[in-house]
Amino acid sequence: MEVDPATRDARANYHFLTSAIVPRPVAWVTTLDPATGVVNAAPFSWFNAVCADPPMVMLAILERSDGSPKDTVRNLRASGEFVVNVSPKALVAEMVQSSADYPPSVSEIDAVGLATVPSRKVKPPRLAASPVHLECRLAQEIPLGRSQKVSLVLGEVVHIAADDAVVDARGNIDPAKLTLVARMGGSEYVDTQAFFTVKRPKQGDGLRTGEVRP
Repeated sequence: MEVDPATRDARANYHFLTSAIVPRPVAWVTTLDPATGVVNAAPFSWFNAVCADPPMVMLAILERSDGSPKDTVRNLRASGEFVVNVSPKALVAEMVQSSADYPPSVSEIDAVGLATVPSRKVKPPRLAASPVHLECRLAQEIPLGRSQKVSLVLGEVVHIAADDAVVDARGNIDPAKLTLVARMGGSEYVDTQAFFTVKRPKQGDGLRTGEVRP
């Protein structure tokens, strides 16, 4: 198969990209409407870490089909703050349900039945049942897209919080201690329960094959 993406519509390209670039971690993002106090929670799989100094993450958020910004983007523009909560497998049903198209006056927190706890450095709350939280401030919003606009959001992580139960002795997340979900194509997801270890070659090892362990 050889395809020129310029000859296909955007939806076809979207489906190909999201089925080929997998798995994608899911950022369960909480924001706050500063005018009404309504808390928004929404999942995004066009998400990743992009910088360590300062620590930064990116979100790519499509506009609604009618051309209006999603509540997350609207709240980000008004407040400049958001929280990335990781998505545990135990809450996958609630996470997916929070992606429904609720009106701005309705909080997904209430509609889905989610508990929150206060953040330390930003006003949007954390999702209490998520084991890891990245409190962020908006660093830059970059407009992308033609037929359907995309907001490429860059956020600086200003505070990190994690449940002690999922942290190893070095202060990092132990992948054996939590099971998160990631997005595949369509309605498919995958979890992190089964993983394997590949040690990177040390300096001077040249082309020697790395050690692989289940």
